[in-house]
Amino acid sequence: MFNYQHQTAWQPITGRQQSPIDLLTDQATKVHALLPIKTIAPYHLDLDTDDRTTIKVSGTGRITLFQREFSFTQLHFHRPSEHLINGKKSPFEIHFVHQNDIGQLAVIALLVPVGNQNLPLQYLIEHFQQGQQTPIDFHLNDWLPSVPEGFHYLGSLTTPPLTEGVEWAVITNHRITISQQQLDWFKQVFPANNRQVQALNKRSLFYYQKH
Repeated sequence: MFNYQHQTAWQPITGRQQSPIDLLTDQATKVHALLPIKTIAPYHLDLDTDDRTTIKVSGTGRITLFQREFSFTQLHFHRPSEHLINGKKSPFEIHFVHQNDIGQLAVIALLVPVGNQNLPLQYLIEHFQQGQQTPIDFHLNDWLPSVPEGFHYLGSLTTPPLTEGVEWAVITNHRITISQQQLDWFKQVFPANNRQVQALNKRSLFYYQKH
């Protein structure tokens, strides 16, 4: 289990492409287009796991990112958000983790505000069993927008081993919310699990927005 209260004790960092970062719009290169993400096989979730820091949900699905295919491996949740936008945190962040045939990782992130109850998230909460893996059978079809906008950059995993070379797409125009009751449930079951913001270190940051 990762101790988020003592992140400085995590393995020494020698690279300069760590995640998460503060996504500053005035430092990003503006691209007047949609993020090139397309779902080519729907997400099917099949296992709900307590990994002691969050709910981890595995399953299948496929996307293309910049016309390269990636297979879905798992999604999980952070509270509060790990990424910031112009210095502002969100209450919650969802990570969709993917891998391609040569082992490269790509993560799609959603920064989630408090609002209406999230029905797919409620399904996962209701099937969650502390300290166990629980089989589920659930198709997730509507968390990723069909016309995605947002940020793209090269970073790392946000948990040890903090591997770099991870491609990040942080979508900003989704309509996902989490209810205060659901957020309170995560607070009761899991401690805060957000990694501290890392330096951009002159990396390229792109902001895709059609208008």
